[in-house]
Amino acid sequence: MARKTTRVLAGALCAVLLACGLAGCGSSGSGSSGDPRVVAVASSMNRNLSQALTKDFANRTGIVVEFEPLNARGLRDRLDSFGESTADVWMGGTAEEYYLAGDRKLLVPYHPAAAANIPPQYLDREGQWTPLSIDRIALLSNTEVTRRLHVRPPETWIELLQPVLHNETILAAPEAGGASYGMFTTLWQLRGREKALQYAGLFRTQKPTYVPTDAKAAYAVFQGSKAVAVLPLRHARMLEREHRFLTATAVTDGNKNLITAVAILKGGRHRAEAERFLDYLLSADAARIMRDYGFTPLLDDVLSHDRTPKDEGPIASDDLRWAALYKQDIIKAWLNAK
Repeated sequence: MARKTTRVLAGALCAVLLACGLAGCGSSGSGSSGDPRVVAVASSMNRNLSQALTKDFANRTGIVVEFEPLNARGLRDRLDSFGESTADVWMGGTAEEYYLAGDRKLLVPYHPAAAANIPPQYLDREGQWTPLSIDRIALLSNTEVTRRLHVRPPETWIELLQPVLHNETILAAPEAGGASYGMFTTLWQLRGREKALQYAGLFRTQKPTYVPTDAKAAYAVFQGSKAVAVLPLRHARMLEREHRFLTATAVTDGNKNLITAVAILKGGRHRAEAERFLDYLLSADAARIMRDYGFTPLLDDVLSHDRTPKDEGPIASDDLRWAALYKQDIIKAWLNAK
């Protein structure tokens, strides 16, 4: 996969190379004698957070990181590109995406030692990917708009069907996955196909707007051109903290685990360094950086996610095979429901 990479090189590595360059120091499975250790990281996570993590990892380990931010693109195209890629690590994908990558034999199983502290219900049993964080689906509302419409900010899927919210809901295109596709699969798995599609037909009559990204949906609510957006809870709460006229709530009549994960890619050339990077991502050092960027590490939040809070309602138990392999069929049925 052709890419432009950013090389993050620790200052400590310079000293190491100067010290041992003439001595012919070997590398750890990363090329000929004297070559620096390298790991190539492709990330669909927030770019600033990704760069902060890779830079800190390089500074702590002396391993050169070749960082590639993944631009928004269709999942099938992304998986096709990974089939030809030499990237070692894919960071920031969803559980459904990693399931498909595993089904294509693009991933290498690895079990970081710290993953033993993660509840088993969040782990891939084959160890093909490792969860970093779990989020929920939220509704972000502009209170100035809802006040003008004489309605309180919605907290449930049912409340999105209020006639006053006709043409007032916005969400990312479900093909992108995340909260919007999670809305579909959550209701389908909790209520069954028939009732979920009944809801989908009613939701369709509300004329929701679909946009390419969560960021565009959030911006429309920020501007006041829409009353409410379906977003990941972490994103919604960050906006709520920054703007007094925005309010965020986890959906209370059906939600799901939005998993952000990391995996080792089969086409990579630096297996030992890739494993070390996954170990780092579950460390206290990485956790501090994640928190600085508003990202809650999974190991921080195990207790709160090990039970269902009373005000959150039921959580869907995801069938990843169904959600991943039949994604296009699910989306088509939902968007065309009557």
